[in-house]
Amino acid sequence: MTGKRRSLYERRASYWAEDLEDRTFEMAVREQLDLLGWDYEDHTKALHRPDFLIHTRVRGEVVRVALEVKEKRQRYRPRWAELAGIDERHLLVQDEVSARLLLAYAPRAFLLFWDHTDPEEPYVLYSIIDLFCIPRRRVRRPIRRQEARFKAKWLLDRRHGRSFARLRDVFAHLKNALARDLDDDLRRIDIHGDFVGETVETL
Repeated sequence: MTGKRRSLYERRASYWAEDLEDRTFEMAVREQLDLLGWDYEDHTKALHRPDFLIHTRVRGEVVRVALEVKEKRQRYRPRWAELAGIDERHLLVQDEVSARLLLAYAPRAFLLFWDHTDPEEPYVLYSIIDLFCIPRRRVRRPIRRQEARFKAKWLLDRRHGRSFARLRDVFAHLKNALARDLDDDLRRIDIHGDFVGETVETL
């Protein structure tokens, strides 16, 4: 890879500063949690914990739920879609390290995207079970902070998550999933999910 091409995909220090200044999505998530009356811990400024740890009751038992939030603020460069092998409008890019952080809180762990490029259904939710099972492509890209490093990324298809028009609908689904659907997903013996482009053979 040439130095010129690499610079197209490197994450610059100024980008992190811009992301940290804009907390609109995190504020909206907090508002929804407050409306639900759920207790939660806000770790959005921490590096090694999921953004939110939620404490709620499921069938009378207090449970802990991990929620990581992520934004797609603009269209990705064509190279990302080329590597993913899907149309850019279906593409979401996730840091592998934040996905791995959710594992410690499985099975009650979720990844929520706010996709600014899709005004009709901008919110896409994945459970940790979805992330475990879905087809995906892994890549890495260089970053420059104190030293030159590479960052692992997952290239996800938004069609493999659950899409919603409103944030409150996300949390209505999440509430139902915690109460019922999650147990079904854990215990089923057949294939989890019907994923676009995947062929499941019968032995």
